[in-house]
Amino acid sequence: MVSTRHNVRCVMWPTRPAGGGRRARRCHKLTRRGASGEREGVGGLNCERALSADSIDQPPATAEGRAMNDPLGPAGRVPARGRSTRLDVLQQRLGHEFADRALLRQAMVHRSHLNENPGDAVESNERLEFLGDAVLDAIVSRHLYEDYPSASEGWLTEVRSLLVRNETLADLARACGLGRYLVMGKGVEGQDGRNRPAILGRTFEAVLGAVYLDGGWPAAQRVILRALSDQLAAIAIAGIERDPKSLLQQACQAEWRATPRYHTVEERGPAHEREFRVEVRVNGETLGGGAGPSKQAAEMAAAEMALRGLPAEALP
Repeated sequence: MVSTRHNVRCVMWPTRPAGGGRRARRCHKLTRRGASGEREGVGGLNCERALSADSIDQPPATAEGRAMNDPLGPAGRVPARGRSTRLDVLQQRLGHEFADRALLRQAMVHRSHLNENPGDAVESNERLEFLGDAVLDAIVSRHLYEDYPSASEGWLTEVRSLLVRNETLADLARACGLGRYLVMGKGVEGQDGRNRPAILGRTFEAVLGAVYLDGGWPAAQRVILRALSDQLAAIAIAGIERDPKSLLQQACQAEWRATPRYHTVEERGPAHEREFRVEVRVNGETLGGGAGPSKQAAEMAAAEMALRGLPAEALP
């Protein structure tokens, strides 16, 4: 996301957590509807209700009191032709119409649903997440390689890491409204699971994996570059060299041979409108502070404020 100058004064590239370890996947047959209309491979009632093609294709609910553990709506008739459905809306936001909607439905299944419903014959989205992660890295890498032929390997690597980090993907997931489509266990859902950045980012990767299986490289490339259009435009205009955090780190290492540290000092607001306040410190001394709708945005704002306080000769 590209923030406005008067808001957080930075380009927002939210982030993938370190480690990347994944739990062992469980492999089950995906619920889907056969040519005859009969359900195939459905082993549990809860899963059938949650993942039925009829329920996910219902138009958005208007009743305020719909239960959160039935995000896709009750089973019912598929709407008449021409009527917008929830799945249609999601596909429009992604920019891809699935030939096999079962792939998109699978991408919405969080592993916590299987933990609470072990008898359900359905696969979680973790395998799709694994695939989507690889596809995302490959497409972003190729795009940067082709668009910046004179860039160094280090620059390309750093920019790619900014584009594929989990917080960036979580923002893209929110823009598509993925949280409301997730099928998850009640325990995780009760802990604000639909708004957790880690869950949203991984779900977006699962969707990318589903897009790749459904439409191949061209479809995945189209969806990814469309979703990242703001970030890619910011890179084209500014480049990584003008990233405040990178500039501040260069300045601090040259001036004090120290690395700036960012500390979240305040976090407030509801889950969908969080505001973070961050201070940046070097050797225990606070150089600046900033606020933004994500930690990354607040860090960028803090770095920019710190740069303003440095003498001109200290700037790289």
